Amino acid sequence: MKQTRQSRLKRDISSEWFHALVESALDGIVIMDDKGRILDVNPAAEKIFGYISEDVIGYTVSEKFIPLSKHRTYKDGLTAFLTTEGKKNIDCRVEITAMRADQSEFPAELEVISISPETSKIFIAYIRDISKQKQAEQDRLQYAMNIKKTLLQTILAVSRTVEIRDPYTAGHQRRVAHLAANIARDLDLSEERIEGIFLGALIHDIGKIAVPSEILSRPGELSPEDIGYLKVHSQKGYEILEPVNFPWPVAEIALQHHEHLDGSGYPQGLRGDEILLDAQIVSVADIVESLTAHRPYRPAYPLNEVLAFINKNVDRLYDRDIVKTCVQLFKKGYHIDAIDMDELSWLASLME
Repeated sequence: MKQTRQSRLKRDISSEWFHALVESALDGIVIMDDKGRILDVNPAAEKIFGYISEDVIGYTVSEKFIPLSKHRTYKDGLTAFLTTEGKKNIDCRVEITAMRADQSEFPAELEVISISPETSKIFIAYIRDISKQKQAEQDRLQYAMNIKKTLLQTILAVSRTVEIRDPYTAGHQRRVAHLAANIARDLDLSEERIEGIFLGALIHDIGKIAVPSEILSRPGELSPEDIGYLKVHSQKGYEILEPVNFPWPVAEIALQHHEHLDGSGYPQGLRGDEILLDAQIVSVADIVESLTAHRPYRPAYPLNEVLAFINKNVDRLYDRDIVKTCVQLFKKGYHIDAIDMDELSWLASLME
């Protein structure tokens, strides 16, 4: 008899502690039976949902707390929970769409555990309103997008500045950027990396600001001295871009876009994998666009001759996969001279 009284006393104390914990919890707590009927809610849950306990006790959770459009999802989740006896859900928070008394919906985190008292199994749901966190996350994403748009607009302005100094290559960087991004996409690179390749290509010739304008626009064959001046633009481009903390390797693209696999390129004479893949893609796009466009010192070459040239120099100057992808693009109907320079489709997608 003494042991029985001690056990009952222990249960009573435990019950008091449990009640105190539930009442003082910051998370909303909903206690329900195995049919989803609400047995009790704590003050935090009343505040979250906008009900007092008398308004919801006896109703099912779906009737009071779940939007009609989410009833099927809730029912399937409850069935799965009961089937596994809650084993997969214990200590696991999931995100749901919940509903307040005024029918407004809000994002919430939910965790459900099951307990087995002497009479029948009951379930305890811990609920947390995460509306503010979601809004803060959305604000951060919007801020990041605004920064990206500003950065893109700045890069576009710099690109146009270079082309103003070199009117014979107006649109060159944008055409190279468009082709390079398409090659990168067909190589199944990540969207983030494609973005960096596009923007790096968009200003890969920024170093031409340091080249005398009379050399850039001089008709006829260039002298070795003129060519030497032109080659400076890769290093100068790197020096201009390197201090800027871009999230993409745009400075390295400017530096390396004239490097060749066999080490015959400039300015560093890099070989093979020493050359950034992003720069290798821009290099192929750059040579294709350059050779198919008119220059003051030479006429444009036919596209088929240019594609034959890069094919001939696979594994010596250019990466095999990049060249193959580039050639396939043109075979599928890509036209580098038909790009709308004011409404680049890939550029527009960044601005959405």
